[in-house]
Amino acid sequence: MCYRTTQISKPYEYANYYKAILNDEEHSEPYYHANGFAHPKLLTISNGKDGDRIIDRMQWGLIPNWNKSLADMIKLSNNTLNAKCETVFSLPSFKGSILTKRCILPVEGFFEYKEVGKDKLPYFIHPKQHPFFNLACIYSYYQNPENKEWIKSFSIITGPANELMTDIHNTKFRQPIILSNDQISSWLDPNSSKEEVIYLMNPCDDTNMAAYRVDRELIKIGNAPDALKQISEEPRTTLF
Repeated sequence: MCYRTTQISKPYEYANYYKAILNDEEHSEPYYHANGFAHPKLLTISNGKDGDRIIDRMQWGLIPNWNKSLADMIKLSNNTLNAKCETVFSLPSFKGSILTKRCILPVEGFFEYKEVGKDKLPYFIHPKQHPFFNLACIYSYYQNPENKEWIKSFSIITGPANELMTDIHNTKFRQPIILSNDQISSWLDPNSSKEEVIYLMNPCDDTNMAAYRVDRELIKIGNAPDALKQISEEPRTTLF
């Protein structure tokens, strides 16, 4: 799955790289370790009405536009951080978005845990040849029935793991769907056919992926530069 990512570049750097219009210039601290369960508002890229690419902030954890209280929908969004490519067309939370509301989440990398015996060791997975991974996502608009405020939210599409991710995510064998730069336009286009969308959700190979160990106290470190610090692969020693 994918519950922890990194987004540390400045908004204008994403805009320049993706040739996108920056719709939200709000200053924010970099996300060295964005925890999905905290529902951060991250920079996403989608198509505007005229077809231009738009960079906008969306809340992580898709909230479909159902007539329920915000409190109920926030609880639901803990279960919609990811959307499986195998069920995204059929589950009620996602089927209203997959055909016409698609976006990407540009990240410098993401974190995943590897189980070694009874231990869980975190890894940071990052691109080899490009500055960003283009994570395939879907989004939705939800209107809070109490104050009529609109909330824009997203979910990361996941699929079966490739060779590298099978070694790291060695219990559930999943990974985010990562698009090549050449695939972005088709993914963002609301007119792309269902068949093309299904094709784009084929997991990438690991040619442009690398990984290294990070501190086992990743969660305690939180959103700090040390979250990205590479550590030795040597096992921890136990004193008797």
